[in-house]
Amino acid sequence: MGSVTVLSNDSIPKVLSDIVANETNHALWLNTLSLLEHLGSRKILLTQSSEETSEMILKHATEEARHALFFKKAARTIKPSFQLGYQNSALVRGTAARIYFAKLDTLVRRSLRKVFTDEKQFTYLAYLYTTTVIEKRAMVVYEAYDEILDKTGSPIRLTNLILEEEGHLSEMSAEMFRLDPGAKERLAALEAEEAKIFVRFWLQIREFSLN
Repeated sequence: MGSVTVLSNDSIPKVLSDIVANETNHALWLNTLSLLEHLGSRKILLTQSSEETSEMILKHATEEARHALFFKKAARTIKPSFQLGYQNSALVRGTAARIYFAKLDTLVRRSLRKVFTDEKQFTYLAYLYTTTVIEKRAMVVYEAYDEILDKTGSPIRLTNLILEEEGHLSEMSAEMFRLDPGAKERLAALEAEEAKIFVRFWLQIREFSLN
């Protein structure tokens, strides 16, 4: 999970340190993480709700929604007056965050559509790949962020959330390799493309942190 690299080795911790140092910006950042988790939960429910909805899918959608709530509440821990929704003014580069999520989803669907013609299999694999790629990225950010929270003595910690994300990744990896013989190569290719999308998103986060 930590093998995904982007920009320079210290870019993510440096940007996050700058954000955490400002109370208002920190609350906006937490709300942005809440948005991304909410988008994930909503996407799962929209695409995977059927007669065949499994316990894994329900568990995953529920945990993503709970993570969205966790980050929303954490924003209020940092800034008690924070009572905002997901307006762009309540986020760190909200439009860029939404574009990152949408582009990643489109990237995965285009890649899989060329190979998997059965609609049910395509939809399920798109869920597995999109979620896996975005959660592998989230783990890189969350682990760096949690270290900063620890060093600064923050009351917020991501230990349990990270453990749950690791559980998601393990479950989805098993499913991908069961259903797709080319999973190893396909996942590596998608991660390489995701890195390009993430760089564009993170550069905007970095720009925000410098203002």
